[in-house]
Amino acid sequence: MESYRLTNYNDSMEAVFTKLIEQLNSSVFILLVILGIAFYFIFLFGKWSQKFLHHEDKINNFQGLSDKIIELKTKVDLIYQNTNPNKLVASHSPISLTEMGKAMADTINADKILSEHIDSLVKEVELDAPKNAYDIQVVSMKVAKEKLLSYLNENNLNAIKDEAYAKGILVEDIMTIFGVLLRNQILKNKGIPISDVDVHSNGKD
Repeated sequence: MESYRLTNYNDSMEAVFTKLIEQLNSSVFILLVILGIAFYFIFLFGKWSQKFLHHEDKINNFQGLSDKIIELKTKVDLIYQNTNPNKLVASHSPISLTEMGKAMADTINADKILSEHIDSLVKEVELDAPKNAYDIQVVSMKVAKEKLLSYLNENNLNAIKDEAYAKGILVEDIMTIFGVLLRNQILKNKGIPISDVDVHSNGKD
């Protein structure tokens, strides 16, 4: 009888331990799955962070390269203006119209054309948020060369092209006249002397 009770007790204990192990195995399995998922997401997060930092470095490098390209283009423009026998602007700082440039401005009615589009052109300059007189000069030249043509009517555009052909120069050269006039107008509106261009062209602050 005692042996029977002992056998039943052992069977009961074995059943309890078996059930406990099964429960522990399930819990451990679930825990391992949770830990595996957690490590996977941590790994992905690390990869994403690394990729983001890599892209951020690329963006910073691209912006630095863009600034270098603008600086190089400005220098090339200055060299071109210095060596062009029919130059319309004098490339010293601050940039100003040559006698030929002044005559050309009168011929194409540059002041009148500029006055018709001054508000739009000033907005284009302000989009670059120039910080000083030198910046205003650089951006004014850029806007005059890259934006003004799209504002011109057919008569004004043809007149400018005819003058460019007659003088053996580029239409872009004539746009520099508008760049100077636009710069002058913006500096006047802001109460900044034109001579300040020379101050900032050295420090570029």
